[in-house]
Amino acid sequence: MLRKDLSEVELFHGLSSKQLSAIKGAGSTKQLAAGATIFTEGDDATHVFCVLHGRVEVTITLGDHHDQAPVHVCTPGDVFGEFALFHQVDQRTATVRALKEVSIFCIENSCLKLEMESDHELGYRVMHNLSAILVRKISKTTRELRASLMW
Repeated sequence: MLRKDLSEVELFHGLSSKQLSAIKGAGSTKQLAAGATIFTEGDDATHVFCVLHGRVEVTITLGDHHDQAPVHVCTPGDVFGEFALFHQVDQRTATVRALKEVSIFCIENSCLKLEMESDHELGYRVMHNLSAILVRKISKTTRELRASLMW
Protein backbone atom coordinates (compact mmCIF):
# COMPACT_ATOMS: atom_id res chain seq x y z
CA MET A 1 0.00 0.00 0.00
CA LEU A 2 2.83 2.44 0.77
CA ARG A 3 4.13 2.23 -2.81
CA LYS A 4 0.70 3.35 -4.07
CA ASP A 5 0.69 6.17 -1.51
CA LEU A 6 4.17 7.25 -2.62
CA SER A 7 3.09 7.32 -6.27
CA GLU A 8 0.55 9.98 -5.26
CA VAL A 9 3.24 12.19 -3.69
CA GLU A 10 4.09 14.97 -6.14
CA LEU A 11 7.83 14.60 -5.51
CA PHE A 12 7.68 11.00 -6.79
CA HIS A 13 5.31 11.43 -9.77
CA GLY A 14 6.46 9.53 -12.83
CA LEU A 15 8.63 7.00 -11.00
CA SER A 16 8.38 3.33 -11.94
CA SER A 17 7.23 0.65 -9.48
CA LYS A 18 10.85 -0.43 -9.08
CA GLN A 19 11.95 3.14 -8.32
CA LEU A 20 9.09 3.63 -5.85
CA SER A 21 10.12 0.40 -4.11
CA ALA A 22 13.68 1.73 -3.80
CA ILE A 23 12.37 4.97 -2.27
CA LYS A 24 10.08 3.03 0.07
CA GLY A 25 13.01 0.87 1.21
CA ALA A 26 15.14 3.93 1.94
CA GLY A 27 12.57 5.64 4.17
CA SER A 28 9.98 4.93 6.84
CA THR A 29 6.38 5.77 7.69
CA LYS A 30 5.33 7.41 10.94
CA GLN A 31 1.91 7.92 12.49
CA LEU A 32 1.58 11.06 14.60
CA ALA A 33 -1.22 12.39 16.79
CA ALA A 34 -2.88 15.75 16.28
CA GLY A 35 -0.69 18.53 17.67
CA ALA A 36 2.56 16.56 17.39
CA THR A 37 5.55 18.64 16.31
CA ILE A 38 7.40 17.07 13.39
CA PHE A 39 10.24 19.57 13.45
CA THR A 40 10.94 23.04 14.80
CA GLU A 41 12.46 26.06 13.09
CA GLY A 42 16.22 25.89 13.66
CA ASP A 43 16.37 22.07 13.96
CA ASP A 44 18.91 20.19 11.87
CA ALA A 45 17.52 19.55 8.38
CA THR A 46 18.22 15.85 7.90
CA HIS A 47 15.02 14.43 6.37
CA VAL A 48 12.42 15.15 3.70
CA PHE A 49 8.78 14.38 4.56
CA CYS A 50 5.66 13.51 2.56
CA VAL A 51 2.08 13.62 3.81
CA LEU A 52 0.31 10.32 3.14
CA HIS A 53 -2.83 10.92 5.23
CA GLY A 54 -3.97 13.86 7.34
CA ARG A 55 -2.77 17.46 7.34
CA VAL A 56 0.19 19.38 8.73
CA GLU A 57 0.63 23.10 9.28
CA VAL A 58 3.82 24.98 8.44
CA THR A 59 4.49 28.05 10.61
CA ILE A 60 7.29 30.60 10.89
CA THR A 61 8.44 32.65 13.86
CA LEU A 62 7.75 36.39 13.80
CA GLY A 63 9.76 38.91 15.78
CA ASP A 64 11.33 38.51 19.18
CA HIS A 65 8.15 37.28 20.84
CA HIS A 66 8.28 33.92 19.08
CA ASP A 67 4.78 34.38 17.69
CA GLN A 68 3.99 31.70 15.12
CA ALA A 69 2.41 32.67 11.80
CA PRO A 70 0.86 29.95 9.63
CA VAL A 71 2.19 29.98 6.08
CA HIS A 72 0.93 26.74 4.57
CA VAL A 73 -1.12 23.60 5.17
CA CYS A 74 0.15 20.38 3.59
CA THR A 75 -2.33 17.68 2.60
CA PRO A 76 -1.88 14.14 1.23
CA GLY A 77 0.58 14.11 -1.65
CA ASP A 78 2.44 17.21 -0.46
CA VAL A 79 6.11 17.28 0.45
CA PHE A 80 7.66 19.42 3.20
CA GLY A 81 11.15 19.89 4.51
CA GLU A 82 12.37 19.73 0.92
CA PHE A 83 14.91 22.52 1.45
CA ALA A 84 16.95 19.87 3.25
CA LEU A 85 17.86 18.41 -0.15
CA PHE A 86 20.05 21.42 -0.87
CA HIS A 87 23.58 21.16 0.48
CA GLN A 88 23.68 24.75 1.76
CA VAL A 89 20.56 24.32 3.93
CA ASP A 90 21.38 22.67 7.25
CA GLN A 91 18.64 24.08 9.49
CA ARG A 92 14.86 24.11 9.30
CA THR A 93 13.34 27.40 8.21
CA ALA A 94 9.89 26.68 9.69
CA THR A 95 8.03 24.62 12.27
CA VAL A 96 5.67 21.83 11.18
CA ARG A 97 2.90 20.32 13.34
CA ALA A 98 0.19 17.76 12.72
CA LEU A 99 -3.22 19.45 12.50
CA LYS A 100 -4.93 16.10 12.95
CA GLU A 101 -3.75 12.51 13.11
CA VAL A 102 -1.27 12.19 10.28
CA SER A 103 0.70 9.54 8.43
CA ILE A 104 3.97 10.78 6.96
CA PHE A 105 6.76 9.19 4.96
CA CYS A 106 10.25 10.28 6.06
CA ILE A 107 13.44 9.78 4.12
CA GLU A 108 16.89 10.86 5.20
CA ASN A 109 18.46 13.33 2.76
CA SER A 110 21.58 11.23 2.33
CA CYS A 111 19.50 8.12 1.52
CA LEU A 112 17.39 9.96 -1.07
CA LYS A 113 20.50 11.50 -2.61
CA LEU A 114 22.11 8.04 -2.79
CA GLU A 115 19.05 6.68 -4.62
CA MET A 116 19.15 9.64 -7.02
CA GLU A 117 22.87 9.16 -7.70
CA SER A 118 22.56 5.41 -8.27
CA ASP A 119 19.56 5.78 -10.63
CA HIS A 120 19.96 8.90 -12.75
CA GLU A 121 16.47 8.62 -14.22
CA LEU A 122 15.03 8.58 -10.69
CA GLY A 123 17.27 11.52 -9.77
CA TYR A 124 16.20 13.51 -12.81
CA ARG A 125 12.49 12.86 -12.18
CA VAL A 126 12.71 13.78 -8.46
CA MET A 127 14.64 16.99 -9.19
CA HIS A 128 12.26 17.87 -12.04
CA ASN A 129 9.30 17.41 -9.68
CA LEU A 130 11.08 19.34 -6.93
CA SER A 131 11.68 22.28 -9.27
CA ALA A 132 7.96 22.36 -10.18
CA ILE A 133 7.02 22.29 -6.48
CA LEU A 134 9.42 25.12 -5.64
CA VAL A 135 8.32 27.27 -8.59
CA ARG A 136 4.69 26.90 -7.48
CA LYS A 137 5.56 27.83 -3.88
CA ILE A 138 7.67 30.83 -4.93
CA SER A 139 4.90 32.04 -7.27
CA LYS A 140 2.35 31.77 -4.45
CA THR A 141 4.64 33.70 -2.10
CA THR A 142 5.17 36.41 -4.73
CA ARG A 143 1.40 36.80 -5.22
CA GLU A 144 0.84 37.00 -1.46
CA LEU A 145 3.65 39.53 -1.02
CA ARG A 146 2.28 41.65 -3.85
CA ALA A 147 -1.21 41.56 -2.32
CA SER A 148 0.10 42.55 1.12
CA LEU A 149 2.10 45.47 -0.32
CA MET A 150 -0.91 46.76 -2.26
CA TRP A 151 -3.13 46.70 0.80
